[in-house]
Amino acid sequence: MHKRRTALLAGLATAAGMILPTQASAQKTVDLAFSSWIPPTHVLMKNFMIPWAKEVEAATEGRVKITFLPKAVTNPVGHLDAVRRGAVDLAFISHSYYPGRFDLMKLSTLPFSGNSAEANSLAAWRIYDKYFRPVNEHRGVKLLGVYGHGPGGVYTTKVKVEKIEDFKGLKVRIGGGMAADVATALEANAIVKPAPESYELLSTGVVDGVFFPPESITSFRLDEVVKFATVFPGGLYSDSHGIIMNEKAFEQLEPRDREALLKLSGEHIARMGGKAWGDEDKVALAKLKASSVTFTEASPKLVADVKARTGKFEQEWLETAKKAGLDGPKVLADFRAEFAKDEPAR
Repeated sequence: MHKRRTALLAGLATAAGMILPTQASAQKTVDLAFSSWIPPTHVLMKNFMIPWAKEVEAATEGRVKITFLPKAVTNPVGHLDAVRRGAVDLAFISHSYYPGRFDLMKLSTLPFSGNSAEANSLAAWRIYDKYFRPVNEHRGVKLLGVYGHGPGGVYTTKVKVEKIEDFKGLKVRIGGGMAADVATALEANAIVKPAPESYELLSTGVVDGVFFPPESITSFRLDEVVKFATVFPGGLYSDSHGIIMNEKAFEQLEPRDREALLKLSGEHIARMGGKAWGDEDKVALAKLKASSVTFTEASPKLVADVKARTGKFEQEWLETAKKAGLDGPKVLADFRAEFAKDEPAR
């Protein structure tokens, strides 16, 4: 995937009888291919990934250029392996699409974790960097950063969810991860499919609803088919994503360019990605409430009933942390403390 323009320039110069510049003075441009399974109009592309790529190019003085492919190299799930094998240099993944692989990353997706995508993303990265990195759940690829969406709710076409019994047998599209765990606990009929397939699933009646943050409803045009929304304080669930890079592609960058890339990774990616998602949540909520979608704030009883069924997931995560050799209660407390640092005042 690495296209070295220097060779092309050298060939043209030789053919023209020009004196070639020395290797030290010739600037090499490394083109890194980024495969995305969402369209360039999606908020994560236009307000995060594309601007981020421009920042990388500017920071490396043009020596590193990130090019977004016109078509994804594989399906959403296949991008982890595509980056690992070097079929593409960069991609983003949803941790929820890989059952059993990123169990520690579920920490930031637990039910009722908070209302701020940006605060959640920053806390998730800081905890990963402090505690999870040595466990190496992202083995085989270079993790540049993590970010997540805001509080997830349930959006339906026919049934208004107002009580715990309304979830029973409800066919909902979910991506996996914590959303799948929550759906199972609430006795819903979970249909695991990638997000881009949601419109077809809803419009054809294959599913009755989806678990999503507000942004995804408008980004995937689901406001055309959903009629009801039930939202929960702190969210019914969340999801986390990772920007990943082929390890060899990273190592082949010049040292100064690796350093520049890393400065624009980590917490920078978390803040940028989380803010883009969170800001769009506000825009989407306003649009949805102005449309024909009927919103319902989960009642205290519904919240209590959901917590009674999903509270076990925190304990399951603590067991996962223990198996990984981590002090789970301390990590959990640190995550919540980090979240509180950046949570907007309400």
